[in-house]
Amino acid sequence: MKGNRWLLWPALLLSLMIAPAMGADQQSPDQQSPGQQPTSQQPADDEQSAEDAPMDSEALDALYLMADTLAQAQGFSVTVRAGFDVVQENGQKITFGERRHLTLSRPDRLRIEAEESDGKKTLITYDGQAITVLNPDENVYGQVEKAGSIDDVIRYVVQDLDIRLPLALLLVTTLPAELDQRLQSIDYVERDVLTDGPTDHLAGRGADVDFEIWLDTGNSHLPQRLAITYKNEEGAPQYRAVFSDWKLNPAVSQVDLAFNPPAGAERIPFLVRVRPQATAQPATTGEAPAGEAPAGEVPAGDAPASSAQSGGMEGTPK
Repeated sequence: MKGNRWLLWPALLLSLMIAPAMGADQQSPDQQSPGQQPTSQQPADDEQSAEDAPMDSEALDALYLMADTLAQAQGFSVTVRAGFDVVQENGQKITFGERRHLTLSRPDRLRIEAEESDGKKTLITYDGQAITVLNPDENVYGQVEKAGSIDDVIRYVVQDLDIRLPLALLLVTTLPAELDQRLQSIDYVERDVLTDGPTDHLAGRGADVDFEIWLDTGNSHLPQRLAITYKNEEGAPQYRAVFSDWKLNPAVSQVDLAFNPPAGAERIPFLVRVRPQATAQPATTGEAPAGEAPAGEVPAGDAPASSAQSGGMEGTPK
């Protein structure tokens, strides 16, 4: 079927970062709607549980050393090998994988090269003016204009586009403050000597997630492994990541991180999800019936077209 092709933004981001962030989509108390306010009995219960929750000082020191290191760095690069569960209708959890190489240069440069376990590749860049997503297999790309810093674009993706990013907090300069707001408990598990190098194994809890993180025992305490359990989601799926090749403040230029369209590459429209007003949030799956744009989404960056091409950039939902 011929027609205009659409680059479906949420679906491509799902190939980059799947499932909810470590509390990244949670609202702070002053952002909650009246319907989300606790009942008269809940504050006492919450206060009691918070008092009982362990806050191990050694674990806190290690976690905040990591947070300060990443938040204060002018840039970093890292390779992430991740696996994530997708809960099927019958309740079975199927694991899919991905590999990403991420280079960040503050205040406003980001480049992510991603490959999924089925071989699909994606390049995502941000240059302070626009987010660009390239599908090298089809040699097509889309862009969404968004001026600002990396912090600004992460908030835009999570809050405005309603896309969940499990590693989003590691990219923002407000990481220590985010942990202050979201962390309910943290405990020191052990010194793990079976990782590539000795690591401090910590276990923490938030309102919607439990997580474990393994930090190197050097001066920076950079993450080596991470496991997130979405305990309030059906089937309690997990996201697991192994980090390698960390480089703090690498020598990279704007040219190194810039997007240069490959020869013959075609720019096609994005579809971006619009947050509904006073209605339930739809699932951010990126699925759309063949021949039409998804409900609640609008084109960005290019003129509207009449149809979407079946089998286009959105791929097959997992």
